[in-house]
Amino acid sequence: MFEASRSYFLKTDHILVPMFRGINSIKALKMSYDIAEYNNSEITAITVREKNDSIEWSNSVTLVTNAYKDGKRRGLKVIPKITTSDNVRSGLLKEASSHYYDMLLMATHKRAMLSGSIFGSIGDYILKNIDIPVALLSISEREYPYKKILLPVAESINTRAAVYFGIELAKINHAKIIIFDLRKYDKRRTHGFKNLFDGIGDIAKNGIDIKIEKSGEKSGIKTEIDSIILNEDPDCVVIGARSPANERIRINSDIKYISKDQRVDTLLIKK
Repeated sequence: MFEASRSYFLKTDHILVPMFRGINSIKALKMSYDIAEYNNSEITAITVREKNDSIEWSNSVTLVTNAYKDGKRRGLKVIPKITTSDNVRSGLLKEASSHYYDMLLMATHKRAMLSGSIFGSIGDYILKNIDIPVALLSISEREYPYKKILLPVAESINTRAAVYFGIELAKINHAKIIIFDLRKYDKRRTHGFKNLFDGIGDIAKNGIDIKIEKSGEKSGIKTEIDSIILNEDPDCVVIGARSPANERIRINSDIKYISKDQRVDTLLIKK
């Protein structure tokens, strides 16, 4: 029932992965490789060179060439691409909007709790302006592949598409997944993730190690998340957000708090 529901499905046939210098991009690329291997997807590894950037062109070539070579060794189709733009964020947005991509998958480092930014200037801009689904990975020191994934379920901090992605990632990683029922905090419930909870048995039959946790006697979502991270020690928390019709996305304080938690990787899916 769960997997047959179109409201949960998230297409990943063509994935766009921005490449930057440093380890952040490597983790996102490894995740895209695993998704591509599982779903027979195509990856485009892109780097955007700013017109006034003094960095040598060869550095940009190396980034995407290595991505292509690593993908080829795994038998994957990885398209290396370099483009030039006035700035990185507008270049990525133009690329994502003008081609056939199903998703943009990008990693960034953690921001401080008091910072006004969630995913950095590029990530925040992409999140607010992109027209295709986006997966923003805010990374800590956790290793990938993940061994344990936390999936908090409440309409204020998750979506059906993100739930689908989190469960599929757990299956790909052979990871344990903790489904944390926080629906009691939803002031206005629409779908209530009914298909998910009705289909738990079917999901488990697919070989996924699932643990269901209920909300406790805490005072809110933030304290609930703090407690379960402390007790369960997950590697990654998967959350989701949506854009209101014809409006830019708005990220609530709970999502901001979870995304900035330094103890775990956080994966935010926006469809």
